[in-house]
Amino acid sequence: MYKLLISDRDSQELSGLEWLISKYSFPISLFITANHLTEVMTMLERELPDVFFIELDMIPRGKWGLMKTFINRYAGEVIAMTAEPTFERAKEAIEIGAIDLIVKPLSPLEVKTSLQKAFRNAKAGNRKLSGEEAYERVWYKSLFIDDQVNYHFPVYLMKLEKSDYLEDLRQFIDQFDFYDKPLVFSTSDRIVVVFESTIPDSNSQAQRFLREWEQLNESPLVIAGHLGKSDLSLHQIYMKLKKVMEMVFFTGYQQFLRADQDEAWEEIDPFLTITEQRKWVFMLDEFRIDEMKKWMYEQFYGMEPPYPEPGLLRTRLTSILAQIRRFMVRKGLTDVRNETLYKEVFESILYSSVLYRIVQDLILFITQLLHQLADNPPLKRNIIEETLAYIDEHSNDPNLSLEEVANHVLRNPAYLSHTLTQKYGRSFREILTYTRIQKAKELLITTQETIQFIARESGFKSPNYFSRVFKEVAGQTPGEYRRFQSNEPKFKKFST
Repeated sequence: MYKLLISDRDSQELSGLEWLISKYSFPISLFITANHLTEVMTMLERELPDVFFIELDMIPRGKWGLMKTFINRYAGEVIAMTAEPTFERAKEAIEIGAIDLIVKPLSPLEVKTSLQKAFRNAKAGNRKLSGEEAYERVWYKSLFIDDQVNYHFPVYLMKLEKSDYLEDLRQFIDQFDFYDKPLVFSTSDRIVVVFESTIPDSNSQAQRFLREWEQLNESPLVIAGHLGKSDLSLHQIYMKLKKVMEMVFFTGYQQFLRADQDEAWEEIDPFLTITEQRKWVFMLDEFRIDEMKKWMYEQFYGMEPPYPEPGLLRTRLTSILAQIRRFMVRKGLTDVRNETLYKEVFESILYSSVLYRIVQDLILFITQLLHQLADNPPLKRNIIEETLAYIDEHSNDPNLSLEEVANHVLRNPAYLSHTLTQKYGRSFREILTYTRIQKAKELLITTQETIQFIARESGFKSPNYFSRVFKEVAGQTPGEYRRFQSNEPKFKKFST
């Protein structure tokens, strides 16, 4: 027995068609009629008719796309009728997969013949009463193309830390005792579980799924869940769940993330400040392992929403790794083993899905380097890197000289000056001036200190000389630079 839905603008024609069909012995368990478009859409979604008799002329041009989606999603066999036998109507009938297009005034024989064909198709299973039917009713492409049809039931998005176990997850879903059997869609690295009815407690169901999966499988899993009862389409729900799932970077796996959690990111400045760079140079040179661990934990652990955008945090971690790289080169720690470990940490920063694991990888790498350096002091020193590090750390000293730096790295001043010019195309004085101007720029942007104070902190004896040199290098006076930068959008600064 089958459900039949008939729709027509004219209530009299609708009654006549209903009377005509009732005279035949068709296997109809539910006979539904509708003469308003909103009513038609409601009945389609609620009843999922096996056979749908639709007058095409009742669909306004502006509603055609939406109505076509409803028909293709919720209707079984479709019979179209029209009072306007035009090419456009024939095209519309083809688009909704109609088995016949009947022209008004309706012929009883045509109606009977079309309905016989529709019921035969339904009986033969041409619309497939299986998982494949689900793919027709709730289009797979609705995940990726917005059909603007509201979806009112729960949706889960599942992602494994190791995508190699995706097929295992698919089989586990098939065997799991859900409240109602869902539709299951696979992408390259995730699975979307779509329910077609309201679930008593979809949150508890997801938690139960996580517990049972963890007991039987070794790959950590996260579920982002939309609990239904919203005015979002399936595509909009899917995109929202994808965004929410990015919080795994902070929360880790074996979590159920609700779609109503705040998925907005907080803007940050991802790069280390000059002060932070100096701090890292000091901590590395002085083997302050505990201090570095504390700094990393304070910066990256215990974050709360709104979180920084993960890509910006990866950039910040890369900036820290750049300081470690300079330390490696300066200390001669560039053998094959260390280079391999360095590349592994770099890939961890780029691709690891969880923040705390990246931090642990970075701390472990630093610890290994410092222990190696303590056990086997390097025979070869990188004089240039030591020189630049010393200039950077002491640039605020207005009396810093080439001779002082040369003495620190145990080289002749003339030799060191020649080496710097050959390597960077700049003299010692030019490098020192550039370093001081960079520090001054940061202080101008991040503080409200006076020009005199910033000149002194940057290593200039005279504010007037500082202003002249600043304009030569930056193309603006310090005051102009500060005013221009204050009009630019600012990022949140990490605490130092």
